[in-house]
Amino acid sequence: MAQNAVAQNAVTQNAVAWKAVAQNAVAWKAVAQTAVRLVHLTILYAVLCYLGVEVALTLRDLREQDPGGLPAAVEPHPQSSPASRIPFIGVTVELEQYSSRHERQRALQRLRGAGFGWVRQRIDWSAVEPQPGAFQWAWTDRVLTDIAAAGLVPVIVLDGSPPWARDSRDRPPPGSLENDLPWRLAPPAAPETFARFAAAFARRYRDTVRYYQIWDEPNIAPHWGNRLIDPVGYARLLRAAAVAVRDADPDAVILAAALAPTQDRGHTAIDEGFFLQRLYAAGAAPYFDAVLVQPFGFGTAPEDARSRVEALNFRRAAWVRRVMVAAGDAQTPVWAVRFGWNRQIQDPWKTVPTANQLRFTEEAIRYARAHWPWLAAMGWPADRPNAPPSDPLWGFSLVTAAGKDHALLSVFNDAVQPTTHSGPFAKGDRLYVRFALLLLAGVFLLWWAVLTSRTLPLRRWQGVYRNWPLSVKLAVWALLLTVYYVAVWPPLILLCWLGAAFLIAAEPLTGLMIAAAALPFHFQHKELRLVGAVWAVPPAQAALLAALLAALPAMLPALSQRAFRAKPWRIRTTLKTIYPLLRSTFAVRNAQYANLLVAAWIVISLLAARNVWHRPGYIGGLWALVAVPALFYAGIRLFAVAPRQQRAVLTALFAGGVLAAGGGIIDWLIGGGVSADGVRRLMGHTFSPNQTALYLLRTLFVGLGLLATGGRRRAAFAAGCLLAAAALLLTASRGALLLGLPAGILVMVAAGSRQGCFRLGKRSAVLLTALTGLAAAVGLEFVLLYGERLLNLGTLHSRFAVWRDALALWKQYPLFGAGPGGFYWNYPAFLQPSPAADPNLLHAHSLWLEYATGWGVVGLLWLAALLGWLVSALRRSSRQPYALRRIGLLAALVAGLAHAQVDAFVSLPELAAWNFTALALLSIPSDTTM
Repeated sequence: MAQNAVAQNAVTQNAVAWKAVAQNAVAWKAVAQTAVRLVHLTILYAVLCYLGVEVALTLRDLREQDPGGLPAAVEPHPQSSPASRIPFIGVTVELEQYSSRHERQRALQRLRGAGFGWVRQRIDWSAVEPQPGAFQWAWTDRVLTDIAAAGLVPVIVLDGSPPWARDSRDRPPPGSLENDLPWRLAPPAAPETFARFAAAFARRYRDTVRYYQIWDEPNIAPHWGNRLIDPVGYARLLRAAAVAVRDADPDAVILAAALAPTQDRGHTAIDEGFFLQRLYAAGAAPYFDAVLVQPFGFGTAPEDARSRVEALNFRRAAWVRRVMVAAGDAQTPVWAVRFGWNRQIQDPWKTVPTANQLRFTEEAIRYARAHWPWLAAMGWPADRPNAPPSDPLWGFSLVTAAGKDHALLSVFNDAVQPTTHSGPFAKGDRLYVRFALLLLAGVFLLWWAVLTSRTLPLRRWQGVYRNWPLSVKLAVWALLLTVYYVAVWPPLILLCWLGAAFLIAAEPLTGLMIAAAALPFHFQHKELRLVGAVWAVPPAQAALLAALLAALPAMLPALSQRAFRAKPWRIRTTLKTIYPLLRSTFAVRNAQYANLLVAAWIVISLLAARNVWHRPGYIGGLWALVAVPALFYAGIRLFAVAPRQQRAVLTALFAGGVLAAGGGIIDWLIGGGVSADGVRRLMGHTFSPNQTALYLLRTLFVGLGLLATGGRRRAAFAAGCLLAAAALLLTASRGALLLGLPAGILVMVAAGSRQGCFRLGKRSAVLLTALTGLAAAVGLEFVLLYGERLLNLGTLHSRFAVWRDALALWKQYPLFGAGPGGFYWNYPAFLQPSPAADPNLLHAHSLWLEYATGWGVVGLLWLAALLGWLVSALRRSSRQPYALRRIGLLAALVAGLAHAQVDAFVSLPELAAWNFTALALLSIPSDTTM
């Protein structure tokens, strides 16, 4: 019996051991399967990244295809435009170098015999009018007579300025030569002086000259003097000169300045595309008949198909043309007033062998005639440079330094003949086929990756993460954010977003809190570079998108299930496929009005599209000022349904503002900021003290609301409020301190005075008294320290000028406005010249004009509805117990509205998102508190 018991125990133990082994084997098998699936996902991710690059490359190639593809039978330059009625081939000359008239006439006859139809000659204003009204026409009389006698069409460049016409900043310092750059290429202090000179020139030569180029290369230094490049300033000069010339010569053809090819977009150089866009924004389109570009080859062959801002080549002309078409200007012809390849060694235009120079030149002319019907003229850069033989410009010369004709001269006579040659550059339709195949492959692999990810124990991993201690969670987030901060490789950045989405899916509230805290750091964005394009993703938007991406898997099944049950042909049934989901998610009873406000905001922003001419600016504004705020609203309504969650979001919103205030104070203490009226103003993480003040003002009142019911966190909230108040004071923003701060305090005091609103004890009363005393002390210090700034009325006068010009803009688009982001692209056209005028404003510096110019009358109606809702919310809050946080949030909104009487409310991305975050938090049911 004992032996049997021992044997039975041994069998049982063996069975248990084998069961454990089997369980371990199953566990290891699961681990191995998970590892294999992770490897599969890694491979799929790498392949998807590669396909993404291929899709981006294909899209770029499709975009860069010449609007070209037009058949050769199309007339290369339609005769409807006066700027197109000119011989196709010309050359830039410097006739002032010839000492005798005979030499000049012989040079012109040589050009005519080589097939050139026009010559481009610069006329120096300072040489013609060295003193006001004292014109010296002798040399220009002879030159223009010789050009006409040679059978050539003169294209005159009016450029340069005499010393008497320049601004003081464009005059050389003592000891400098007057003829040195940039002084002699500086624009006049008053465009009217140049306009009078241009009109005098046009009156004298109206029978000889028809084509006038107004200035040259104003998009790069030193061709705009000793100052920053200013497209709007050039637009004023162009407008004044064009009107004067056309009055003197009604048949005159006005050519915009030839823009220099550059990749830069800074203070001393602006690329041709952006410069043109700002010209259109300034309303300059009616004042020029042709756009002039200089598509030098820069060492690459004419078949180099790259056509983008960073590519300096011959096809750059097509990129400029696309900019014009995108601006709605497809009818204006383009002149390639200087194109070509340089044969001289060590020159800024890159070097090509002489044989390639000849071949590239001929191929470029033939290609342009066959594929660019919008190109009216092409010009060679130089006939014979007026410079030493060592000058790189001699690499373009049509004659040798010894005076003999170069072989290049013979190319033009053959190339100018019309051709039906389609060129070797056509790509056909294979790009579309490639794009479709890549897209199908990408969809299939993405579907495969989703199916593979669903086999992973993601929910179990998220459950493990939720059970981790807070310190471990913070360490994980710190590691992820550190990697994201240093990452520059797009696949790694995307992987960080996916990792954040995974963590946020476990705790969705975390994503909202990070997004809310990151709002004031809009300009600390992550640049995602892919195939030449750069997407700037602010941290708040990245966190918000990760949160919504995490919520998408949970929302799609419910949406799809209801959609399959719906009958699409019945409108009411179709609408209910979404509404019941919203009803279960949102507290519709108390939030319907807020939901309607958000929906109306989206609709009126879309209606403004009819007035938009600059689509990229509108799309950017639609995303930053409409879509992102609406997503913030939806995210809070989805993930912050409980009062505790709403308090957490509000605390994060306050913490982000305090962090920005602390960073701004540190920057101010080490000497940062900007000086105005004898005061060094805090700027923080923005580019303007007033913009920083707009956010800090909201932060302060949110903090006061949290402070009143802070509990154990009262000390932290008090410190945060003090930090925000100190930073706000250091901004020296008069709008915030004189308008916003009193308005917010008035709301808090009025709401707190209602019977039963607050249950304040002695501690709260002492705290309120202390804060009141502190506010009085801060106000007194502001008056004593910033008295000079308070008494300076110059800013107020400039505000009146802005409002006057913004009102003119609203009259242009009264019903729907210029659209979100449209102020920047329309305001310069209505800007009246003044020393303080700023053409780069983003908003009208007035709440009412901000909505009127951006969204028109419907925008003002929406604002009135918002104000009505806020009044109603304030009344409800004042009747509810324990509503201090809501009142603080309402006071912050009212303070922002008051400050916006002289500044912005919704036209800055971080403010727009903040406003809609507050709207979502305030639209909670009336029977709950935050």
